[in-house]
Amino acid sequence: MSFVQPAFWSIPRGRALQRWAAVPVTPAVAIVSSSVATATVITTAVPHGLATGDTVTIAGHVGSTPAVDGSRVVTVLSLLTFTVPVNVSVAGTGGTVTRTLAAPVITLADAKLHARMGVDVTAEDVPVVNWIKAATQQVENDTGRALAPQTFDLAGDAFPACSAPITLPFGPLAAVVSIKSYDSAGVLQTMTATDYLADVSSIPGRIGLADAKVWPTDLRLFQPIVVRVVVGSAVSAIPEPLLQAVRLAVGWHSANREPTAIETRSYDWLINPYTVVAVA
Repeated sequence: MSFVQPAFWSIPRGRALQRWAAVPVTPAVAIVSSSVATATVITTAVPHGLATGDTVTIAGHVGSTPAVDGSRVVTVLSLLTFTVPVNVSVAGTGGTVTRTLAAPVITLADAKLHARMGVDVTAEDVPVVNWIKAATQQVENDTGRALAPQTFDLAGDAFPACSAPITLPFGPLAAVVSIKSYDSAGVLQTMTATDYLADVSSIPGRIGLADAKVWPTDLRLFQPIVVRVVVGSAVSAIPEPLLQAVRLAVGWHSANREPTAIETRSYDWLINPYTVVAVA
């Protein structure tokens, strides 16, 4: 077993899907409002793609007392709402929220405990954090599953033929933020959200057409399509075997050596039930 960090999502082993280039993005998501509450509820215009524990920057929000702008740690309530620990007495509107630091799927203390490091010893915290990131990416790449919520732009050359669904190179799909395409005149068009449906149950995720709807046909020749999606789930919903696989991968990085045969089998046993394969 060789641990690598992929630059982009690759097609998981055993599958042949439509060709989509998937690039992670950290968009500035528009805020609709903040609420009057001891921990104000922020509502966004489109799915925010955040996870509980993420650090974000809120900017340009007006009208609230006190101001909620600045660096905040979020608690996610839904795809469109989250709280920040600010006691707001007058609600506000507008502005944007941008994730600046993603919460890890396993904690620093958890990773250090698995790697048999002293939790109170901080000298190696930076490499351990990097091992968690690399281990998470490895499990995601090997299984074709996003773990914590994240936002991707999928760039494609053509929509599926015969009104077939778009099949993502990963899952689970949490939400479709937008489907945009450049027409033959180079003008960016946005599909109406009611024209398509998100399959949030299947892995890999799929986006299908609503009844009597069709994919856009007036497209420029090269890479006219950009589909923005949120994939992944709350950390509390990640299967424990996959979290244990992340811990094993962290242990591999900590040991800085090739794994033994039994360690390799243990890792594979944990991820295999969650690995998507092609069915003829």
